[in-house]
Amino acid sequence: MGHTGSDGRPFTPQEQERLQQALLSVTRQVAASPPSVLSEAELQAWHVTLCAGIEAMQPGHYRQAEITFGSFLGTAPRLIPREMAALLEQHHEGLSSLEERQQAGEDLAQAVLHHATWLHAELIRIHPYWDGNGRLARLVQAWLCWRFDQPVPIYTNRARYLAALNRYHHTRDLTLLLQLSQESQRRLG
Repeated sequence: MGHTGSDGRPFTPQEQERLQQALLSVTRQVAASPPSVLSEAELQAWHVTLCAGIEAMQPGHYRQAEITFGSFLGTAPRLIPREMAALLEQHHEGLSSLEERQQAGEDLAQAVLHHATWLHAELIRIHPYWDGNGRLARLVQAWLCWRFDQPVPIYTNRARYLAALNRYHHTRDLTLLLQLSQESQRRLG
């Protein structure tokens, strides 16, 4: 969503164009052939693509330095592998539950949106990469929504989006971000 890298340097117009093209490319790829399971390797590959060859973004490599985004300090670099493993484990448990409920014929709209929004918020909270975490988190949210034939939230109000993420990061309260996701889906529906 931003035009500035994690190093505080604005992306050049050429870099912005490359990032936009990379986002379109990986989005098309994921929409056309979505993986059935999200893995660390899949996230890493998506991150590499999303970085569009901009080496300053450290494509595909976990962050090795502390980082602050908004008013929140990202996960300590030494804890990132463990946090990511725990996140993927929780995600897989949630995904299995959604699949079972889908097979039982349940309406999953709210459950999918909740899980996708939580996964998105957690990826941003952990902030595993030096740059591109938001793009990656929104792509993951889109992947999960597409996987269950649900509309994908598109956050157009940056201030509300960042405020909702900030609340989640400090309190783990998903309410504001979930409301924003629901509003977005209604606009699209």
